[in-house]
Amino acid sequence: MATSEIEQRWIDKFQENLGPIRKVAGWTTQQLADELGVARQTVSNLETGKSPMTKLQYLALRTVFSAEIARREDRDLARIIKTLVDDPIEQRIRERRAQEQDGEAVADNAPVNTGCGNAADNAATEKRKPSAATLKASKTAATGKPTLSTAMQALAVITGALASGTAAGIITYLMFPDGGPNKR
Repeated sequence: MATSEIEQRWIDKFQENLGPIRKVAGWTTQQLADELGVARQTVSNLETGKSPMTKLQYLALRTVFSAEIARREDRDLARIIKTLVDDPIEQRIRERRAQEQDGEAVADNAPVNTGCGNAADNAATEKRKPSAATLKASKTAATGKPTLSTAMQALAVITGALASGTAAGIITYLMFPDGGPNKR
């Protein structure tokens, strides 16, 4: 499963902020590990950057947090994810598109300056850059721009909608049409 450049940046940004996101959700490392069905050490390694986050782990984490947001109608958690992860990446996408429209050459591996992280984090991100073949495979033939998988697009849209509060009720109703998980 190839990961495009922009998807990898989303994954890296989520990993960089996993600890604070988990804490805002009110979970211990063990509780998040139990939600994911993994060992506590796996979550710890992701939070500390000892292990790079895979696309599958990213999708699982986004799904778990989105379900928690809908279950508790927790707009604060949704806003934190949107502010720490989605907004910086979306800003970088807008900047790249503006540069491309202005005719500036933009390298596929141009660094993303998000204002977060330290030299060690940046070095770890450098090591995980996708190969040229991966980048080439992830671009559309028509535009040559990086594309996001359907799952990543859906999670970004859902988190944004939950942050605004407009979709929380709908998603809760769809997940629990009988009124909630505790109603019988």
